[in-house]
Amino acid sequence: MAIIGRFIGVDRYQDPAIRDLTGARNDALALWALFKDTLPIESKILTGLNATISNIQKALEEGLINASNNDTVIIFYSGHGSQDHRITGFDTEVTKLESTTLPMSTISELFKKSKAKNILCILDCCFSGGAAAKVLEDGPISRDIGNPLELLGGQGRVILAASNFDQPSYELPTTGHGVLTKAIIDILQTWEHDTVNLMTAMDSIMAAVRLEAARIGVQQTPVLLNYVTGGLTIPRLTAGKEYFKAFPQRKGVKITHEIDDLVQYNLPPELLKEWKDSYVKGLNDLQLEAINEFRILDGDSALVIAPTSSGKTFVGELASANVIGQGKKSVFLFPYKALVNEKYDQFTDLYQDKLGYRVIRCTGDYLDQNKEFIQGKYDIALFTYEMFLNLSISISTTLNQIGLVVLDEAQFITDPTRGITIELLLTNLITARQRGINPQLIVLSAVIGNSNYFEDWLGCKKLLTTKRPVPLIEGVMGRNGYFKYLNEKGEVETEQLIPSYHIVQRTQKPSQQDVIVPLVKSLVQQGEKVIIFRNQKGPAEGCAAYLAADLGLPGAEDESKNLPKHNSSSTSSKLKRCFAGGTAFHNSNLSKEERKIVERAFRDPNSKIRALAATTTVAAGINTPANTVILAEQEFVGDDGRPFTIAEYKNMAGRAGRVGFNEKGRAIILADGKFDPNFLFNKYVLGTPEPLASSFDTADLDTWIIKLLVQVKDVHKDNLVNLLANTYGGYVANKINPDWEKNMRHDISELFQEMLRLGILEEENGIVHLTILGKACGESVLSFRSVMRLVQLLKDYHKATITADDLMAIVQALPESDELPTPMFRKGTSESKRVREVAQRFGHEIIQLLQRFVNGDEFKYYARCKRASILFDWTKGISTSDIEDTFKSPNPYFGNISYSNIRAFADFTRFQLRSVHKIATIIFPGAMLDEKTFEDLLKSLETGVPSDCFDLLMPSLEMSREEYLALSNAGIKTKEALYNAPGELLNSLLEVSTVEMILHDKDDSIERISA
Repeated sequence: MAIIGRFIGVDRYQDPAIRDLTGARNDALALWALFKDTLPIESKILTGLNATISNIQKALEEGLINASNNDTVIIFYSGHGSQDHRITGFDTEVTKLESTTLPMSTISELFKKSKAKNILCILDCCFSGGAAAKVLEDGPISRDIGNPLELLGGQGRVILAASNFDQPSYELPTTGHGVLTKAIIDILQTWEHDTVNLMTAMDSIMAAVRLEAARIGVQQTPVLLNYVTGGLTIPRLTAGKEYFKAFPQRKGVKITHEIDDLVQYNLPPELLKEWKDSYVKGLNDLQLEAINEFRILDGDSALVIAPTSSGKTFVGELASANVIGQGKKSVFLFPYKALVNEKYDQFTDLYQDKLGYRVIRCTGDYLDQNKEFIQGKYDIALFTYEMFLNLSISISTTLNQIGLVVLDEAQFITDPTRGITIELLLTNLITARQRGINPQLIVLSAVIGNSNYFEDWLGCKKLLTTKRPVPLIEGVMGRNGYFKYLNEKGEVETEQLIPSYHIVQRTQKPSQQDVIVPLVKSLVQQGEKVIIFRNQKGPAEGCAAYLAADLGLPGAEDESKNLPKHNSSSTSSKLKRCFAGGTAFHNSNLSKEERKIVERAFRDPNSKIRALAATTTVAAGINTPANTVILAEQEFVGDDGRPFTIAEYKNMAGRAGRVGFNEKGRAIILADGKFDPNFLFNKYVLGTPEPLASSFDTADLDTWIIKLLVQVKDVHKDNLVNLLANTYGGYVANKINPDWEKNMRHDISELFQEMLRLGILEEENGIVHLTILGKACGESVLSFRSVMRLVQLLKDYHKATITADDLMAIVQALPESDELPTPMFRKGTSESKRVREVAQRFGHEIIQLLQRFVNGDEFKYYARCKRASILFDWTKGISTSDIEDTFKSPNPYFGNISYSNIRAFADFTRFQLRSVHKIATIIFPGAMLDEKTFEDLLKSLETGVPSDCFDLLMPSLEMSREEYLALSNAGIKTKEALYNAPGELLNSLLEVSTVEMILHDKDDSIERISA
């Protein structure tokens, strides 16, 4: 008697229209390995690209037809079923289901032809629809309502299906398996006797499936068809060599600093080779502790608090590679689009181009790969916080496929503006555990003070270190050139860093320039690279300019050649002059192309850019390592002069000294006379960072409640306070004050009545639901106060049809937009002309709306008009220099518009506009613009390119805005016109590198057409 096994797991699908699965491969691999470890079996396993329909059919034929009358055949399939009773393979196509699937009738014929004594057939798929179910939703629905499983029945046949033929079956991504397979694995390994009677075990398996399904809030009832006389027995399954080779994390192995040791976790050798090339010293202590003590490669969650350059980001990459190896998917979350783009470039180069992992990103751009994320067509997805919150709330089933979430820069949870987003997305992940959705969490934070129960709220352990792989010397220097610092042993020392006679007054009055010039000059002469942090864009540009003039450095000619020649903003010429003097600046005035060039040049140890003047955003993770960091100021300007927190200082100081770039870093705080150097030393160098705290504010209670209500199906009105209790702020408040919930109930009760009155909520038998308008408000990026103002503005709009441009203008009247820094010349009446400009572009209807809710502040009104007109010109393709000239101030030092202002207005408006549009469609469903016009406006806001040039916006051909506009002005507005344009014309309009890209793209296009 022989046992023959065929184990099939289809998790990936070639057709982009078919949603990928996360557990199917693991299902087949786990059962194959357990049977292989437990008893002699002739077996074959098909997963991934090998699980084609032809291979599946061939494997089934070989196993069933070749079996003798004493043999037992085990058939296992995990993957999508179709609604017309077929199983699918890697090469299944939705539009060709008949020829690219295997119908149950074909499998039935093989069963009938088989001489096998017994056949055990396990189908972890389904033949009916349902969100996140293992079924092709787009496939045809069978007209035959009969049970396809009965076709397989007969003497000696045992059929176990994950669910009934008219019911969905589900996956549990956090376990790496389907609900049915997980129950089989658990029960057949823990059976109380050495021998398992499968007929008896099936009762326990089916009960476990029903129980687990109920726990995650779905209904799944397995089906058992049993035609075996006398039962069917096998030994109790035991995990051994094959199982632990496939799932090493389930064995609890320990490793050393050697990266090769990670082979025990079944990570691909080619991946380990790439890591060895990048991390020649191997794993550091933090990473080793995360693996061996905090068991991140066993699926345990962790809060990792460590200084900049400590290697904590690689902790997330380790966990990601591990879950991908298990057939799961990983998501990385970052605070800024620039960080997402930087990581996307790095991850694409390593994980996609070299290793074949599918890397996608979603930041709110027109190139976003949202569809791939929803369909599960990825291995690693990179998000901004806001985009992940939006997608995971609006399409909640996307959480079902995620095995790991890595959240970087978690200290932003304390931020007054960004903190709510982080807290809401983490709250959503935590509460999803009640539905059986429990992805591994790796939460990464820069050094903070007391973690304030954060890890308890997250439900994980805290890995804390203050050790840096590269030592950092921190200190304060006054105008006398003396540097008081803390050495590597933690001892206080002083040093005359520069002679006091080198510090002379360089302008009409004493300034930081007097100290910065001789200090930076001394440092770069010693071969160092230096970052000077300034608290405003203007001083950052000015600092780079006077350093370029005074340091006498050789010009960065090679780097300068890479700068966009067609960028017409006033900032571009300043950057070129700085490059000519071996310096650069980094702020929001730079275009995307310029920022990339500056970052790349400063990172390059051989680059001639030696000094970088930057605003504080560089501290938020952008990879720009330096030998020394200088902090010229200790407070923000645009935030009422708020001093830097100790944590913010530590983050900026951490830019100094990076592994692989330099072996020691130094941070110098300049004491400019406002504060005593000893005060600054005690506060920042010796001080402890502030404790972590929630950004929750009772003044924003309405915003928090409505956004939390979106995350739940329904809630009893008496339990509304529990929504807040689930947040980090509520968790900490309850810890500190046992009466917190009781005190909050009164405020929430009043708010509940107000929301009922406004039509945001509705109540039925004590159960609270969001109305359609309420749901749109809750899913929006707007605050509750902003939503209420928007509703009022829209109700006062009297045109028959709302245009996309008008919506763009209305956004400028919302509270968040009013808080946007808008350069204004507040003397005289020069800004009053903005009213006339907005009337010319939008008409008088918009003027009346922009006048609303200004409380008599005429400059707030002018600022709204100014932003609306600027955005109109930006989206219509007016050059940046012309926009700057049109909206310049009569005073050259105050009120001038720069590229960074235009970019900030466009990005902010685009971010809010989708929510505004959704709410407007609910209020005026019959008066809305068509979807294409709206999407075109979003794309124009993002790119600054008018809609008639969109054919030029190709992912493979990224140009600067000025290049797109130059082509447009020359009459080249389509891809065909671009490819057919004379080379001489293109050379006169575009960068040399751009022309080369066009020619390469053209050749590729011709090859694809020929093929």
